[in-house]
Amino acid sequence: MSKMIIFTDLDGTLLNHKSYDYKAVLPLLERLKSLDIPVVLNSSKTLSELDEWKLKLKLSTPVIAENGGVMTVPSLSKKGEEKILIGRPYEEIRSFIKHLRKRHGWQFEGFGDWTLSGVMNHTGLHSKEALLATEREVTEPILWQDSEANLEAFKAALEKENLTLKKGGRFYHVMGHHDKADAMHFLVNKEYFSDNKDCVIVALGDSDNDIAMLNYADVPIVICNPSGKGLNIQNAIYTDSEAPFGWVEAIEKVLETPFDQFSRKLKGE
Repeated sequence: MSKMIIFTDLDGTLLNHKSYDYKAVLPLLERLKSLDIPVVLNSSKTLSELDEWKLKLKLSTPVIAENGGVMTVPSLSKKGEEKILIGRPYEEIRSFIKHLRKRHGWQFEGFGDWTLSGVMNHTGLHSKEALLATEREVTEPILWQDSEANLEAFKAALEKENLTLKKGGRFYHVMGHHDKADAMHFLVNKEYFSDNKDCVIVALGDSDNDIAMLNYADVPIVICNPSGKGLNIQNAIYTDSEAPFGWVEAIEKVLETPFDQFSRKLKGE
């Protein structure tokens, strides 16, 4: 079992916020693989998108999609992978927020409102990637186009339906009550990872929807955000560079630190 697991956000953390550049991390990912340190993508992206990124990044680990609402993990009973759903079905979410928009006249748009070209325009993705981004299962990203007061009313209406609103790097995400840490907890305690024994959890993120993931980690890493809005995470490592170079900067620092120092930190010594 691995003594260290790395969980990482993608947009703005491993991928450059504007260009989606990631090439700088590839040599380090190969090194981590040789050290038997798994890297788990933990993102607001869809499973379909993450499957593509696993290929690009040459990863074979589980992935956590849509802010902890759904994941794929190695099947313990048969070959291949199995999907585990934590969040509310996408169709239910879309139906409810359309009802709210019609009833209150609130101004917002989501992925379900846009054509493929609309998704491309709002995300900067090419057609293939944009199509994968529309294959949603448990969250709806939206652009809020109304007042702050109405945003608070929208949040309150969602809570009555046992839904919540999380702010990401580009969008707000309407979703059930789950976060990236819920899925991390599930994976860390599974036998195909660490069985929760003598394992250091490293997490990297850059935006509000990464806070739960970062707080869950033993070694939280906050990647420099191009908007200048940093997260306040206790005992975190903060990078000077944006993604992808900040990701490399931080992980190299972690690898240079003797493992027993992390162990002492975990035991509160």
